[in-house]
Amino acid sequence: MKENKLTSYLLYAMGEIVLVVIGIIIAVQINTWNDARLNHRKERVILKDLYQEFQINKTKLDETIRHHQSLAEATSKIMSLMGESEAVLSQHNLDSLIYLSLDYTDFNASQSVIMELISSGKLNLISSDELRALIFEWVSEMDEKKEGYETMDQISQMQTLPYLTQNATMKDIDFYGLGKTNGRSKFASKNHLLFQDLVFENQMDNQFWGIKNYIDKLHRLETIIDNILKRTSNQTAK
Repeated sequence: MKENKLTSYLLYAMGEIVLVVIGIIIAVQINTWNDARLNHRKERVILKDLYQEFQINKTKLDETIRHHQSLAEATSKIMSLMGESEAVLSQHNLDSLIYLSLDYTDFNASQSVIMELISSGKLNLISSDELRALIFEWVSEMDEKKEGYETMDQISQMQTLPYLTQNATMKDIDFYGLGKTNGRSKFASKNHLLFQDLVFENQMDNQFWGIKNYIDKLHRLETIIDNILKRTSNQTAK
């Protein structure tokens, strides 16, 4: 009789333990499911924010690439006119071409979403390994872009502009930019004589290289943007 009572007690106790364990497992699973659901919602918000940010960046970048392609074309045109006669040169707006070769600008991307993801540790909420890799690649290529811009700027500031300041009529060149309100120079322009100077050709060749190098950096960013938009675009409809 005592043995039956002990067996019943042990079975009851084991049953209670099993129920407690099952309850704990269910609670853990529910918490895990809730966490996964909340993280999925957070991820959707992140992907939407990334898509919107990189849509803006794509528009800015496309404009910057087109602008610098026009700079490269102007610089290339200048070099094609080197050594030409005054009669040929007079058929072109030389001051405008020179100004355009110097009218570079930097691509300033919006990066608030990416910087927040990295600084807050929320990058791990993105489930796509490919997208996370693209974000790190973007950060790296932005550093490369910065280096490309600084190289282009250094060529212009340290070589081209000092040469032009010494040998050209800068007021006539600046007339095609912010200096338009100052009018043209009252001195006779001799900017056409630059096209007979090998040093000027070398300056323009360096300028062209700096611009093309910068454009190459921008095209790399363009590829990354397109890939990021491709991997986040399906979130905009949700």
